[in-house]
Amino acid sequence: MTLFVTFFVLSVAMYSVEPVITVYVNQLTQGASHVALIAGIAFSASGLANMLAAPQLGKVSDRVGTHKVMLAALLAAGFVFIPQAFVTNAWQLTGLRFLLGIAAAGLNPSVNTLIKKITPDSLTGRVFGFSMAAGYLGVFAGSVMGGQVAGWLGVKYVFFTTSALLLANAVWVYFRVYRKMDRAQGSVDAEANK
Repeated sequence: MTLFVTFFVLSVAMYSVEPVITVYVNQLTQGASHVALIAGIAFSASGLANMLAAPQLGKVSDRVGTHKVMLAALLAAGFVFIPQAFVTNAWQLTGLRFLLGIAAAGLNPSVNTLIKKITPDSLTGRVFGFSMAAGYLGVFAGSVMGGQVAGWLGVKYVFFTTSALLLANAVWVYFRVYRKMDRAQGSVDAEANK
């Protein structure tokens, strides 16, 4: 369940700015021409970074442990959202979205690897189906949440709200996954050293 929620929160985070990014870029560029293009570049920068970083972070998680990469990626993503509320131009936003994509690249492989590790072979398809459903529910909820928060409080608060969700999820992952996996890995290492 913790991993489903993590995948859900990641999807919420990635799509929370989708409904407001054009408005935000318009504010940052003060109505410059090609606002939609600039907003598209800013939004897609995270996807490009994710594509470039996912294989490398997958290798790192194989070496140090998926639970460690997942926790670090959640914390990094949570903290990268905060400065997005304070940028002064669209290119700063694009750079921060790129960093967010790198952090998110550590989450997808880690969550999927952990789900596979703890799922019996006879239930793998069903569990991955639930995982994908959680992700798409996050796309829906993130878009709705982003629009509602921006409408009620302002665009900058979308970044604060999303950051809070990611950091709260990181705390939950620390207690529910990280400590458990760290103890299990420590036991395996202790047995191997005997």
